[in-house]
Order: sequence, then C-alpha cells, then structure tokens
Amino acid sequence: MEKESRRSFIKKSAVTALGISALPYGLYGSVGANDTINIGVIGLGFGAVNIRKMLEGTPWVRCHALCDVDAIRLDKYAGELKKDFPIQASEILLYKDFRKLLENKDIDGVIIATPDHWHTYIYAEASKAGKAIYIEKPTGHSIQDCHLTIDLQKKYQNVVTTGLWHVSLNYFIDAFEILKSGVLGDVNKVHAWITKNEKPVQYKLPQEIPSSLDYEMWQGPAATHPYAVERLNNWRFFWDYGGGRQADWLHYLDSAFDGLMALGMERKCPNSVYSSGYQKPNSMLEAPAGQTTIFQFNNYQIVWEHQVASLYGREDGVAWIGSQATLVCNRTGYEIIPQKSSGVEPVKVQGSYGNQYNHMINWSNCIKEGNINTNSPIEKGSFVSNVANIGNISYRLGGQSLEYLPDVRKFKNNAAADEYIQSPYQNGWEYPKV
Repeated sequence: MEKESRRSFIKKSAVTALGISALPYGLYGSVGANDTINIGVIGLGFGAVNIRKMLEGTPWVRCHALCDVDAIRLDKYAGELKKDFPIQASEILLYKDFRKLLENKDIDGVIIATPDHWHTYIYAEASKAGKAIYIEKPTGHSIQDCHLTIDLQKKYQNVVTTGLWHVSLNYFIDAFEILKSGVLGDVNKVHAWITKNEKPVQYKLPQEIPSSLDYEMWQGPAATHPYAVERLNNWRFFWDYGGGRQADWLHYLDSAFDGLMALGMERKCPNSVYSSGYQKPNSMLEAPAGQTTIFQFNNYQIVWEHQVASLYGREDGVAWIGSQATLVCNRTGYEIIPQKSSGVEPVKVQGSYGNQYNHMINWSNCIKEGNINTNSPIEKGSFVSNVANIGNISYRLGGQSLEYLPDVRKFKNNAAADEYIQSPYQNGWEYPKV
C-alpha cells in the first residue's frame, strides 16, 4: 500500500487537472486559549471515547461531569480521565441519573452515548435545558424519534451535532471533491458495507443483577426483560434497545449520501426500500447477523451490506461506482479504480490522514460561537438514521418493499409498517413532546 501526503497526491493524481484544490483542514474557527467549555457525558463506553477525543483535540474543553447507571464504570472512567487529563478533567462530578446532570447550569454541552432506546428522551430533556448536544448515531431508535429530534432543534435552536464524523474526516473531504470533478463518469450505484462475522449468543436465566448497576434505569422506557449480562453486552442486537449493525454503522450510509450530494443529487427519502438477512439459528439475538438492504431512487441505488466477506479488499467502506471509474473510501484511505480503457489514472492513498478530532473541534467552536450550523446537523443525522430504520422495518416484515412518505409521516399503503414508526414507551416513562 502506498502512503502519500496530500501534496504528493495532488501533484500525481490525474483528477488534479479537473480542478481539485487543497482544502483547509484542522480548526473550524478560533477559540481563545483562556476560554473554556464544560461538557457532561451521559453514557460511558462510546461516551468515554468521545470525551477523550474531545479533550485531546480541544484543550479549551473541560470534562465537567459523567453519568452512567453502573457505578463501577462511572468510577473507572472518571479515574482514567483525571489521570490522563489532569487539567481538563481535574474536577469531574459524577451522576447516576442524567436528569440531575442536566440540572447543572455550569454544563454547556452534553454527549449522549447511551443505548439507542434512550437517545430521544435524553435529547429532548437536554434541548429543553438549553444544552448543546452531541448525539451518537442513530439519532433516534424509531422513525418518529428522528422526526422529533429535528422538531426539537427547530424550537430550541440548540447547537447540535451527531456522531457521524466522516464528514469531518480528511479522506472523505477529498473523496467528495473527487466526486465533484466528474472523473467517475455517470454514477448510478453506491455500495456501503462492513465485514463482521457475528458470533451466536446464548444465555440462561435467572441471573443476579450486579449491585453496582441500576438495571431499572438502564431499561428505562423499553420493554421489561429479566436481567441477562448478554443482553446488555449485545444490546444493539435486541430490537428493544438497538437497530443492529445497519443502525450502528450509519457512518458509511451517511457518507454514501454525502457523496451523492457532491454529485449534485438530492438528499431525499428512497422510492422503495427492501431488506433481507439472516440470524444464526443457535443465537438468541434478534437483529440479523448478516443483512442486505437496497435503497432505490429514481436514477440510482444504494446497497448496504453487512456480511462476512470483505469488498474491494477492505473490511468496511463506501464505493461510488461510475461508468469511468469507481471511488472507494474508508477511514484508512481512498482509491480510484478505473474501468478498463477509460483513460482514468488509478490513485491509491493510504495512511494516517485525519481523525475524529476535527468533528469535536467543530462542535466545540460552534458552542462557543452559538452557531447551529455544525458539520453534522440533526437534520442530516436524523435523515440517514431514518433511512436505516426503514431498512430494518422491511427486514422485520419479512423483506417487504416499503415506501415511506416523510411529509405525512406514514408508509404508503402499509398499516403493518406504520406500527413500527414509533417505539412504545413503558415502565411509566412518557414519550417526549416538543
């Protein structure tokens, strides 16, 4: 694999002649060294990763508070952050209830990184509390969740960004410029994929709830089930909490649409969505171990694959397939693969070329400036979250072809699919309102 700097790529690539110029990377604004932003984290796991990235890339940010329903995790990550960031995380407040954290007026913004079924409720409460919000993908566990997050942001005008950070990654920024150049010719298909050989999961009941865990709070508005550590460890594969790999790896679907936008196409709901997959028969998981979803539009289609075999020699990625060449991109690089006799020069760029810091820098600067135009606003994140939600509904209905009508927030002539539009809230929790 060839590792090239951006400068050497621009000098060598055939697409340079088509008008691609260097893009400014790094900070998306300026924040004074003495200015600080206080961040609270709700949900440790991905939340701990996110705040760590934020502290590494933005020295003006302070980790002011952490919240988790597991006291052991709470103490563990607080200790690690204090040790690794003695200035930025020296005085962390600890919470087991996110509502108490949101009452803290010293907190400027919150990172929401809980299981998916909690995203929308916490997002609604954070919006009403006037907090800036970083919400992990998917932005909503259901179609109605995604609509609600947009409605809330329109009302409260919070500075919101989503955890879909490819849009801030240098490789993808370059890829979108390559697409704009037209070097691929006509693009009618986009392939997005991940390679995962999911292991079957079995568990036995009853199991004792750890004393450190508030399991009732962990379940929250989801349906009540007996405690099993395997459910918590694999929550993405249970429909009450998550949406499987397709909802988890929204990054590549989001990038697929970003690339199509660079080609001048409209970001809109598919004309039809069809999804099929399989679950291993000896597994108690619900979401598929492998899944193929076809999102059909007027002049193109996006195909999502969650499978065992890699594509284009990569474990994950997105490929825009054109009449003259194919452009493949992921977090480790990008490649132009010419069609035979097209005259397009092959290009391959690999290596360290940007990271998640830029996304966090953008959000923190937008908080400081009161700028709601983040790199990944809620409309963008909720759109692609809903695309994945529709795919999962098709799978759960046995592979029915579905057409969702966003203007009326219903499926076309499909009452069975409409039943999945909003997740029911249980255990005394009320679905949030604008």
